This record gives sequence, structure tokens and C-alpha cells, in this order.
Amino acid sequence: MPFDPGDDRRPVTQDEEHYWQSIRQLHEQDDENLDAEYLNTAKYYMARLTELNLEKTELERRALEVHRAITREHRHLEELNERFQNTRMEMKIQRENHHIQLAVWFNEQRRKENDERVSIAAAALAAPRRDSGLVEPSHPSKAPGVGPNGINVNGEHRNGAAVTIPSHVRPNQPALTMIVDALGRTVGPVNRLASSNRVVTYLSSLPQKRPVQLRDGLTFSHNDMRAIGEVEDKWKGAIIQATGLVRKQSQQCTQCASGGGPFAQCVGLDMPEFQACGNCAWQSSNCCDLSSVGQMPPARGFKALNAQDVHIERAVNGSYANGAATPIVPSRPGSRDKSFAEGSTATDEMEEGMAPITKANLLLKHDGQVFTHPECMAGVPVNKIDQTHEYWDSTWPDIVPMIEPTLQSWRDKLQTALEKGQTSMKFQLGRQVNRGETILKFLQDADFCPYQLVGKKYMMTRLVSYDTIFRLADTLRTLEGFKTLDITPLEWLRQRLQELIISDGSEFNLAKTIHDFYHDTKYVALRLANGKKSIGRPSGMKMTPKDSPNSARGTPNTKKRKLFISEEFPIASQRPLAPTPTPQPQPQPQPQLQLQTQFPPSQPQFRESETPLSAPPTPEFARQSKKLRTARISGKFKDQDLYYDGFTDIDDYSGDDVGQHDWALNRIKCRLNSVSTGVTQYWHWIPDNGEQIFEHQVLAEGDTFTWGIYAKPVNFHLELEHIQEVRWATDTAKVIVVCKEGVVVSPDGEPRGDLLAEFKRDRTKRRFLVFCRKKGIELVKVEADVIQDAWDEYESPDVPALPDSEIE
Repeated sequence: MPFDPGDDRRPVTQDEEHYWQSIRQLHEQDDENLDAEYLNTAKYYMARLTELNLEKTELERRALEVHRAITREHRHLEELNERFQNTRMEMKIQRENHHIQLAVWFNEQRRKENDERVSIAAAALAAPRRDSGLVEPSHPSKAPGVGPNGINVNGEHRNGAAVTIPSHVRPNQPALTMIVDALGRTVGPVNRLASSNRVVTYLSSLPQKRPVQLRDGLTFSHNDMRAIGEVEDKWKGAIIQATGLVRKQSQQCTQCASGGGPFAQCVGLDMPEFQACGNCAWQSSNCCDLSSVGQMPPARGFKALNAQDVHIERAVNGSYANGAATPIVPSRPGSRDKSFAEGSTATDEMEEGMAPITKANLLLKHDGQVFTHPECMAGVPVNKIDQTHEYWDSTWPDIVPMIEPTLQSWRDKLQTALEKGQTSMKFQLGRQVNRGETILKFLQDADFCPYQLVGKKYMMTRLVSYDTIFRLADTLRTLEGFKTLDITPLEWLRQRLQELIISDGSEFNLAKTIHDFYHDTKYVALRLANGKKSIGRPSGMKMTPKDSPNSARGTPNTKKRKLFISEEFPIASQRPLAPTPTPQPQPQPQPQLQLQTQFPPSQPQFRESETPLSAPPTPEFARQSKKLRTARISGKFKDQDLYYDGFTDIDDYSGDDVGQHDWALNRIKCRLNSVSTGVTQYWHWIPDNGEQIFEHQVLAEGDTFTWGIYAKPVNFHLELEHIQEVRWATDTAKVIVVCKEGVVVSPDGEPRGDLLAEFKRDRTKRRFLVFCRKKGIELVKVEADVIQDAWDEYESPDVPALPDSEIE
């Protein structure tokens, strides 16, 4: 820049130095600013480069993993193709060999038949002529059922065995089932039978439900097991025992009720083609009613037959006789077979091993020091053990130090909730504290250690988790109050675990079994027998939501609902559920107008199963059988797509009763919230004092199944007067419930908007639409794409499990 000394004078040396000094300072300041700006910008880009390099490294690592996975899957696919080709080649060779064997066999049979005809013709020519009047032409043979040339009318030669075509059985096939003795020890396998008999083929294809258990005090020798593979009736009896339905005590046949036959239970196939249970099929006879027990001589104890003792003889009347001590039972017409009473509700879930556990069939045995029977208890000490005992496994953690920290955390949370006045939490937290104290008392007072429940082979450390060990303690405490038990609760539980080990096989999981034991079929039956019903949702129970018009009118509601929190760990649950109070006595069902089809007494109501579109997670325990109530729509439909027939009256997950005015939902969403398939949920119709509302009810998981509604502001209820129309389509279970403007205000001050719901079954959707139409709601049929597009547009979050208020 130019230098001006001022006063029109010439610059001197001092002025020049001052000028250059100021210029240097200015340049230094510019350099510093530029350097600072550069460093700041460079740091940003260096940080970004570092992040991108890390991301590149991670992506390269993931790409390498994916590449390895692709290579691994390619190798598996190649191995599968190779096994497939080898298997197909082996099957082809086996089939060709079998066809060759059949061709040789058929040729041999034709040769024998020709030789027999030649010998018969030669004998006829050599025999002297007799007076033809001695035998009438219409009666060529006086033996009943015998045709010319000694051939029976059914095609069998009277002097020969029945013709059996060789059957093709693939080698190295696994056994169909196993035979076990009364103590659960394996006796031997029941293999496939080489026979072309259609009955044998059909029985071989049935799923195996259980091992074949022998009566107490009975076992099979090697010859007895060999007889099963040689005598079809004995093989059929064993397979029926493994595949059929266990009959209730009142439905048992005479043979089984009187202690006859080799098998412990009366098991039969509920089919008219099979008139005999397993014991009767073994004896080559048909079942007889209990009503005729008094008219028949008592059966003596069964004696297992050796193969050389087997002698089967067909009587003239069609009954059978054999070398067993069990009396012969004449066969009866199939129409009179009442081994399954008419209208019986026995199902696979209910019949499975339902014989009660009593002192008479108790398998537990010990020598004073350790248990010797059954197999699951072998080697377990009789007396209570601790860490100093030689039986104690070094991998087992001490239980009390594991429980006390969790219990203390629940106590601290309860104290904090009380100090902050969070009354909605104190009941749930107090229950967890009570659980922990129950566990500690159980560990102190019990005459066994939980690690002694079963043998080491089945033991796992997850058994002593906070929630699972409480369920063990609570189960034993509940069993103590049952008057029908003639054994100790611990003996009953160990016996039941032995049965489950046999039935589940390698799938048995001790911790899961104890955790879910409340729903065990025998435990449920025992509770019912002692007057303790399972806690659930009574049919027809009415629950009024807090934000409904009824609550505004001051309708009393004594049912106090509590919010659901986690029961296993002291953190908020990830499942948004709200339980209901203890169920009240079930009211009388209201008459169902126009929808209930009346059947005459002679016409049984039918059942129907329908596969859900997306069922919620189902625990692995046997449930009450699901029944289909018959309900049909009267009159002709304007739209056949709305026709339905029947409804399911048992909830899939909880087993509770549901009514015709309950509609199971898979998912539901609105502008603010969504509830996914992880929650069991229903719309329940409540016509109460003028209010007409579809109340949204959900199921909470805990010790017992309880029902409730979400706390405000979550609201999926539908009042009838708020609905403008319902849009639906044929090819989807989703519907759009269009609500009137401004009728339901959300916490943000805006209307809640429309509700989108996906029903669990398409039939449930049709039931809901027909009900809405009868209530005067307009139904608008649209294309499925329209509903799906609207569904995809709603991206509301799932309902969080935050117990921020108590539901009254």
C-alpha cells in the first residue's frame, strides 16, 4: 500500500521502518488467520476420513464374511445335490431290484397255479364217476364259503395260506416307535412291517405320539419282540398304542378295564375302520363296552407270549382265539362300538398321557442313599445336598447369592416408587419382592436342593433364575394344598417330569418346562380336580375403558387394572401389555339373535379348524382344544364375500374362552401408535347403558393370563357413533375404519384419525363386517391395493411399555 507521511513532506528513515513493521504485523495476522482456518477445516476432513476408513474396514470385513458365507452355502448346496443324486440313484436301484423280485415272484405263482390245475385235472380224470344227483348243481361244495377246486369265495385256497405280495421296505429305516416297561426303560423297537396289507401301510404312516408302555410287572422277552415283527395283529396293537388316542377311564373297553392285555393304557384310533384298541388288536379281538363288564367273566392277568406259543385260529363266528389268558370277546358291528362316546371331545392335546399320577403308579425308588428309578432320577441323593456334598457339580452356582442381589434391586425400586408416590408401581414391585422372599424361604425350608429335582443329565443352571425358581417353589406350594394327592408334591412333580422326558425326548428342557409348568396338562387337570380354576378372561366380562362415555357418567367400576412390567428382570418390559383384575364369576351367556343356528339333539355340531394368518408366539405347552361354535348368517347375502360359518371360541395363546362378540386382531395402528403381532389383542363389543363400543383388550403375560386395556393416551377403542364407514377388500384381512372428524382428540390436540386393523383370520374379518353392517355402519368395498397402500403410509411407533398411570 502507498505510504503517506503527511504534511506534504518527504518520508524519512524512521517512517520507512515504521511502515515495514506495520506491514509485517498485518501479514503475520493474515497468515495466522489463514493457518487457523486451514487447520479447522483440515481437522473436519481428517475426522471424516478416519470415520470413512473405519467404515471401509468394517464393510470389507463384512464383505469378507458374506463372501465366506456364500462359499459355505455353495458348498452345502453342492453337498445337498450330491446326496440327492446318490439317494435318487439308490432308490432307482432298489426299485429295479424290487421289480425284478416281483416279476420272479409272480412268474413262480403262475407256475404253481398251472401245476395245481394240471394235478387237479389229472385227479379228476383218474377218479371214478359218481351219481351227479348226489350233489346239486347249485351247491358244488357243502363247506360254507368254499368254491370249486377247493378255492374259497374270497380267493384263498382252503389248504393254503393267504396270498401276500412281497413288500418293499428300504434298509436301515428308523424304528417306528419304542416299547418301554412300566419304569420307562427301553425294551426294544417296533420296526416297519414288510407287508402289502393296506392297513399295515396306513398305520405305518401315522405320526408317533408316545412310546408303547407295558403294564406294571410285565416285560417282553426276545421272542416276544420277534413275534411283533412276525404276527400282524401284534404289530398293529403296538402301533395303535403309539399313534391312537388315550381313552378316558369311563371309555375304556372291557379288556383294558379288567387289566387284560400287555399295554398300560387303553388307546384306540377314533375311526370306524379300527374297532379295536391296542390291547384288543394284540389279542386279535374287538373292543367291548364297559356296560357289559358285569356280564363277562373277569379277565386274568396277561401273560406275554413267546413266538412259538403264538397260535391264531379263526372261529366260525368271526372272533379270534389265541394262547393268551385273556378271554375271547366276540366281535360287534362297527355301529355299536362305543369305545369313544358320541360327542366325545378327546383330542391329541387332551389325551396325551392323562392317566393321573398316584401312589399306585409311582416310579420313584431309592436304596436309602440315592434314587435308583426312574432313569431321570438315577444317582440323585435322597437327602438334601449343599456345596460340600460330593454330588454337587462345580459348575453349579450357589443359589442364595444369585437371588439376593435381584431381590434387593426390587426392594430398592419399591422404596423409590413409594418415596416418589408412584402408586401404579408399588403393587407390581411389591409382588416381585414377595417372590424373592418366597424363594429364600423355599430354599431354607425345602427338604431338597433344586439341583436335586432331576438327575445331572437334565440339570441346567437356568433352573435357578429368579422367575423360574419361583415357579418351582409356587408349584410345590400349590400342590401341598391338593387333597386328591396320595403322594408328596415333590414325588408328583418328579414323576410328571419323567413322563415329559419320555414324551419330549431330546427336546426336553428342564428350565422351560418348570417356567411354563402352570400350563402343563396334568397340572391343569389336578388344579381343576381340586377346585382351583386357571386364571383367565371370563367369557362375556365387560371392561369399561377410562376414556369411555361411561366413565364420564360416573359408572362405578370396581375392577382395578394394573400395568404390566417385566417379571424376570427389574427393567421395563418390551411388551406393551396391561393386565386386568382377577376374573369375576362368569355371567350367563346372552342369547345370540339371528346368528346362532339351532341343531336338533340328534345332530351334533361340527368343528372346523382355520389356520391364522400370523399367530402370536405360542409357548410349547399343551392347550385346551380349540372349538368352533356354529354361527351362520340368516338370509341371503348381497355380497358372498361376507359369508362366514362358525367362530373359534378358544383363544389360541391363553386358552381362555372368547365369545361371538370378540374379534381377534393381528395388528392395529393409528396416526400415533401401533400394536404388533407380539401382543394377543381383541376388539370386544360392549353395549352398556346406551354406550356401544368396540373395546380394545390385550393379554398380559405373567404367572397367570390376565386381560386389560392400555393406559391413556393409548386408545384403540371404537365407539359406534364415531365410525363413519369401514373399507374392506376380498383378498386381505386388513380393514380401514374411517372415523368422523374431530370425534377422538389425541394428547397433541389433533384428531386421532382413522384406525387400520388386521384381523387374525379372514373369517374374523367377515364376522366383524357383518356385525358392523347390522349396526348400521356403511361398508365400502375397495381394492386390496388401496388398503395396503394406506397401511404402508402409517409409520407410527409401537406402543411402549411405560406404566405411567394406573388404570382404574
